[in-house]
Amino acid sequence: MPSFPPNNKFIAGIILMTGSLCLGSCVSSEETGSGGDKAIQPQRTVTPIDTTQIRRQAEAKTAEEAKKTPRGSGRFTAKMDTVKAALTRNPKATARPIVRPENPAYTVQIGAFGRAQNALRLQKIARERFSTHVVLNNYGTNDKLYRVSIGKFDTRKEAARLRTEIMEKFPTDYAECWVNYIAK
Repeated sequence: MPSFPPNNKFIAGIILMTGSLCLGSCVSSEETGSGGDKAIQPQRTVTPIDTTQIRRQAEAKTAEEAKKTPRGSGRFTAKMDTVKAALTRNPKATARPIVRPENPAYTVQIGAFGRAQNALRLQKIARERFSTHVVLNNYGTNDKLYRVSIGKFDTRKEAARLRTEIMEKFPTDYAECWVNYIAK
């Protein structure tokens, strides 16, 4: 090996290694089959890559890194992705209790929406399907929801009967409908 100054030994080693790689990978035209009768055909070898082993190694590395990372170091780990929310009270907001009317009417509620256009869309479909019953769209000022409901009955039993009928006709569309009360 030729002598190089101490600062350049690393660079010289790289140059010598790349030079030997080039010489080792050079092939004459006789070996590739481009000339003569003694052509040697190159052989191709394909080996399958075991992806499960690579995945296991990657999982093991991340598990080791998670163990090494101290809590509170600022790095995000999978165990720290839940945010704890504190209960705060707004002094300006006044809680309005939900008061049940003295003599309520009963209905089958089929949905509650924050957006009026969604409630109107469901109301239109319900009017087409249940033309014999009244379809209501009530806005609740306490929770700011548009409630779409079908029917207006004097007893809870009549509303429960309508709910069963709705569930039999449309089990997937109104799977979560329930009997609710409204003011008469």
